[in-house]
Amino acid sequence: MERSLTLSLWALICILNFPFAVEAQNQKRPTTDPAEVRALNSIFQQWGLSSNYQNSWNVSGEPCTGVAIDNSTDIKSEIYNPFIICNCSFDNNSTCHITKLKVLQLNVSGVLPDELWTLTYLTDLAIGTNNFSGPLPDELGNCSKLEMIYIDSSGISGQIPSTFANLRSMLIMYASNTGLTGKIPDFIGNWSNFTTLRLQGNSFEGPIPSTFANLTSMLELRINGLTNGGSLAFIKDMKSLEVLDLRYNNISDVMPSTIGEYQNLTWLDLSFNNITGQIPDSLFNLRSLIYLSLGNNKLNGSLPSEKSASLQNM
Repeated sequence: MERSLTLSLWALICILNFPFAVEAQNQKRPTTDPAEVRALNSIFQQWGLSSNYQNSWNVSGEPCTGVAIDNSTDIKSEIYNPFIICNCSFDNNSTCHITKLKVLQLNVSGVLPDELWTLTYLTDLAIGTNNFSGPLPDELGNCSKLEMIYIDSSGISGQIPSTFANLRSMLIMYASNTGLTGKIPDFIGNWSNFTTLRLQGNSFEGPIPSTFANLTSMLELRINGLTNGGSLAFIKDMKSLEVLDLRYNNISDVMPSTIGEYQNLTWLDLSFNNITGQIPDSLFNLRSLIYLSLGNNKLNGSLPSEKSASLQNM
């Protein structure tokens, strides 16, 4: 009797759990958006690239697999290049979108392919140190989720497109030594969460837009080679700055008396400009400051007898 009751209870448990077992069995592994699969295949084919990393991801099959969906793997990993990272949380965890693409230092040439703009879920695009030609396409502005773009030494030239005004989520832009021209766009000042901008070694005209005054979250700002850098008024409220490098910009202004209040500043280079006035003593007392270069300006006064112990390069 006891055995019969036990078997009956076991049968009841199996019956009650059967629907859940069927549901779990029917659940499918998330798959990449087919349009993005086609786009990625075409891009890599045009660039002559493939992904053959063991336990990594396969561009010719289902790309959002292996380390591409491993949250512990960073896009900056030197192990994987080229590389993508996917987010598979869409449509109740059934759809993956490619959110990060890295193709660094692989001697890729040609213009940026149209298929790249199909990847509208991209947050990170790293294509620096290559041999691309032509400008940044207007269509890149359709990738409105972009937060980071790395095009240093990429061969890309021309002006920053007006459609980049749509990139309101932008946090970091590395665009040094890549032949960009024209004016630095005013709309960059509307990227309210922007923290890092590198624009050295290009052929921009000045001045630095006054709208940059809105970028109060800026941590690193590097611009040089402007024909007319304008003034330094825009840095007034950038009190979070850690790196400020504005050498060789023909900036004509008085040295800000408040520059010594930038408590996080580790690197300051304002050399080779037309800056006048007195260097504030408070600047030499910044405990965070490691590098200071103010030469080839029209500054006056003498250096203080004491300086912060952290200031090793001056």
